[in-house]
Amino acid sequence: MALTVAVWMTTGVGVYLYLSAHRSTFDQAARRPDEANLNARNSPLGHLPGTLYLVQAGTLYRLQQGTFTAVLNSPGGAAGWTQPAFLPHGQGLVVVRRDYAYSDLYLIDREGKVQSQLTHNANTTVELNHWAFYPRLSPDGGSLFFSYDPKDRFNDYNVVFAVWSMPINGGFDQARKWTSPEHFTGGDIQPAPLPSGALIYTKYTFDGKSSRILGQIYLTTSPGAVGESLTAPEDDCSQPAVSPDGQRLAMICTRGRQLANIEIASFDGRQLGPRQVLVADQLATQPTWAPDGESLVYLAPEGVGGHFQLWQEQVPAASSPSSAAPTPLVTTPATPPPGAIVGRPTVTPTLAVPTPTPAPQPFLLTSKLDFDPTSTIAWHA
Repeated sequence: MALTVAVWMTTGVGVYLYLSAHRSTFDQAARRPDEANLNARNSPLGHLPGTLYLVQAGTLYRLQQGTFTAVLNSPGGAAGWTQPAFLPHGQGLVVVRRDYAYSDLYLIDREGKVQSQLTHNANTTVELNHWAFYPRLSPDGGSLFFSYDPKDRFNDYNVVFAVWSMPINGGFDQARKWTSPEHFTGGDIQPAPLPSGALIYTKYTFDGKSSRILGQIYLTTSPGAVGESLTAPEDDCSQPAVSPDGQRLAMICTRGRQLANIEIASFDGRQLGPRQVLVADQLATQPTWAPDGESLVYLAPEGVGGHFQLWQEQVPAASSPSSAAPTPLVTTPATPPPGAIVGRPTVTPTLAVPTPTPAPQPFLLTSKLDFDPTSTIAWHA
C-alpha cells in the first residue's frame, strides 16, 4: 500500500492529475526533440535567448539557438531524469533522478556530466525510501531547497511533502525543515526562495467548502515559521515563478476546474497585487520566465488531447504606480469681468487614463514532441 501511494504522489502530488487525464493515446507517436531540429534556427524557437532545459521521456534536453541536444539520457526502466533547476549563475544544474520507489537530487554541469549525488534516498526497506523533488537554489547559491517526505512511523502510507533546505556543499545531516504540511493532502511543494531569505511555495490543504484538496501560494520567512497565504483556497493556485527582477509572480490557477489559467501579479516581497490572466483555459503548466522578464514559456497540449508542447507568451509591461488611477486636474476659469459671479474651481479627471493592453495570443514553439508536463523548465541567459 505504501509503495502504491508513494508512486501516485510523485506524479505531482495530485496537482497534475488533470494533466495526465487529458493526454490522448490516439495521437501519433512523438518525435525526439533532437530529431526535430531541421530549420529550427530560423524558426521562432531559434530566437529564444539563452539556454533552456526540458525533459521528454526521462531524457534531459538542452535547447540552445533552436537546437535540441540530449545531455542526460534516460536510464531506462522505471528511472528517468526530471525537474532541472539552474544554479544562480548558470554554471550548472540540479536535476532529479526518479526511480521506481525513490528519487534523488544530482548536481550536473551544463553538458550533463554528473558532478555529485546530493541525496541518498534508497533503502532496502521500501517503506523507508524517500522522495526528493522540485530542487531550487537560493539566490546566493549557498542553499538548496526541495520538497522531501519525512516519514510518519505510525502511518507509512501518509506520504506528505514538506519543504527542506540544506547547504549545496553539505549533506542531508545539515538539512532543515521549513514547512509543516497538512496530512493526507500531498503537502508543501515547489519552493521558490527569495533574496530576502523568505520562501514562496505551494501548500495543499483540504478545503471544507468544496471537500477538495486545493493549492495555495504561501510565503514564509524562516524555517518553522507559520506561513501566510497569498492566494485563496478556492483559486487553487500552484507553481509559483518569481520574475528575474523579483517584482512579479507567475502562477497556475484552476479555480477547481480542469482547465487552467496562467496568471501574473505584482509582488513587493510580502504581498501580491491584483492578478491578471495571461493565458486562459489551457491545460497549461510550468510557467517559466525569460531571462529578460519580457515573456514566459510553458507547456500545454497541441490541440485537444495532444502531446505537451513548448509555448511562449509575451508579458505586458508592469504598470507604474502613477498610472494606476486618473490624476485630478484643478481648472480655474479666466479672470472674470468686474461684477461677475465667480464659481468655485472645478475638479476634472484627466482623460488620458491608460488602458491595459490585451496580451497577444500564445505562440506554439514546438510540434509533434511530447515534453513531460510534471517537469520544470530551466531557463538561463
